[in-house]
Amino acid sequence: MNQQWLTILMSKGIELEQNLRQQLQQAKDGLKNQLEDRGIRLGAADLAALLEEVSPKASHAALGYALDIVRPFSAGMGLRISRLKDTQIEVVIPARTRNMNEAKQMHEGAILTTAIEAVKILWMRHAPMGNFEIAVTRIESEFFKVQTGECRLRLELAENTREVVLADLRDRRESTSAADVQIFDENDQAVGSVQMQLKLKHTPALSSSAE
Repeated sequence: MNQQWLTILMSKGIELEQNLRQQLQQAKDGLKNQLEDRGIRLGAADLAALLEEVSPKASHAALGYALDIVRPFSAGMGLRISRLKDTQIEVVIPARTRNMNEAKQMHEGAILTTAIEAVKILWMRHAPMGNFEIAVTRIESEFFKVQTGECRLRLELAENTREVVLADLRDRRESTSAADVQIFDENDQAVGSVQMQLKLKHTPALSSSAE
């Protein structure tokens, strides 16, 4: 009997996940069609941002699910995006076994991986059309409290920083920037930080020679 109930619960979970993905796709397709009927064409990042405005919880859930299936090195970590705006992101690392070390403390590698993911997700919201690459050239971290529970990583991207970088990408096809990711525990107490130096490159979808 217990095995039967377990099978039923698992099937219901799969069904809910499939329904969520279907609803998200329908919402995305509907928005895209309505905009195109008005002569407006949006890139993938802009469309995702618009979907987030319409249904932020669904958008965050979809992004968290995508992290588990698109990024092989973070697959199974269970990363959850709890806040995402044009200039802010918060990613939660659950206290799963694979995210902890042998002392049952949050593994430093898990924190660094999540910090890099947070930086890339936030910058990808502003990606120009074409091929956009983000490389981490330097990383430093500071942990001033041991974490045994979930961690929340937060990053803010100043508007003036974003505009300077995007201007460089338009003019020179590459730019550099810094990122300061703050780490908090489940009680919203600061427990550390991760600083990164980034190199960003952009190859336009249509080169000037083809125009």
